[in-house]
Formats: sequence, structure tokens, C-alpha cells
Amino acid sequence: MILKIREYRHDMHMTQKELADRIGNVQRNVSNWENGISEPDCQCIMKICDVLEITVDELFGRERVETPRQNLAGIELSILKSVRTLAPTKQFALMQFLRELES
Repeated sequence: MILKIREYRHDMHMTQKELADRIGNVQRNVSNWENGISEPDCQCIMKICDVLEITVDELFGRERVETPRQNLAGIELSILKSVRTLAPTKQFALMQFLRELES
């Protein structure tokens, strides 16, 4: 079974290496999963879904839930990539700061 990792990874404008780093794995494994050579274990599947912001059903191609995703470019893409590298506590702090700016 070929999982839809590549499709959703591309949707997130993410390289195989970036995905591998985010889930604590290596790029070679991501390539193997995308090409149907091997499959990730359950723990990796959950991490992949979290990083790609999808459900396990979507990953396995059972049902794609359409969510509006903007095609980001320039500064927006740079900001998004930077935020994704932050620890959850720092992401929360950033959200609080942004809410203050909106006030």
C-alpha cells in the first residue's frame, strides 16, 4: 500500500528531509515510504499525520477532507517554516504575542 505522504508533504511545501527531521527519522525512510518500498510503523504514522496536519484516514487515502490551504510564498512561507521549528511552548508564546498585536 502506498501512503499519500508525498501528496500531503507537497501540500505543506516540505521536503523529504524536512519531514524526516520533524518526525525524528531519516530522509531515506521517507523516500522508501513514498515509493511503497517500506511502510512506517504506527508511531511514525501518528507523527507524520501530526506534522502534515492530516488524519490517519487521509494518509491511507480513505477520505480526503478538503481544507482550504493557501499557497504561501515569500515572507508568509518563511514565517510558517520558522514557526514550525519552534517548540510548542514557544509557538504558544508567539500566539499570545500576535493576539496582543491584534488588540
